[in-house]
Amino acid sequence: MGNENSGRWSSVAGAKTTVEQCYSLDILDWVRQGWLQPGMCRSGVWGWRNASTGEVLRRMGYCIDMRDHPHARLVYQHDVTGELLDYHIPLVSTRPNYGGLRWWFLCPGGVALAASRRCWRRVRKLYLEPGHKYFACRHCGDLSYASQREDYAHRAMSKAQAIRVRLGGSAAMSPFFPPKPKRMRWKTYRRLQARSEELWVGSLRAALRLPPG
Repeated sequence: MGNENSGRWSSVAGAKTTVEQCYSLDILDWVRQGWLQPGMCRSGVWGWRNASTGEVLRRMGYCIDMRDHPHARLVYQHDVTGELLDYHIPLVSTRPNYGGLRWWFLCPGGVALAASRRCWRRVRKLYLEPGHKYFACRHCGDLSYASQREDYAHRAMSKAQAIRVRLGGSAAMSPFFPPKPKRMRWKTYRRLQARSEELWVGSLRAALRLPPG
């Protein structure tokens, strides 16, 4: 049985999926196991565990064939329909300046499409999104990182607070918006008020992983 990596699978409907919400395959794990040696062929079961409880979340059969045309064969059931998925992912190598070989997945994004229309990006990691059938790269799934969402939440809140301070108020996001400065036009004041509210709501939604309003 292959190493059982920690994993998590949860999402909020309509929200942009993060890589942390997907099952992932990192080709470096296979390199460290010594499974990508020329001429080698091995098979087994790869699994993911909950990092907190140790519960096995999912298992997948695999066969890594490093002979004439290196590839990995993945076999697993769709988590919703129970459909058996069985397909190959090509493996390619490059030669870094410091020597040796560096291995990559060729992203199979668009498995159901003709080969000429698939992704075929050279990537280190592949992700299986919640409810999806096939592993693919982060670009195919338009996946983000949780840290990106957290960074946006922080930036948006800071901008909302800066508007309040500019109007003579405090940075506290109290229910009472600062009054209009004497020499400011009402049009400008209302625009800043609406912008501050928009940024504050956006910050909260990002922090709570809710879809955009």
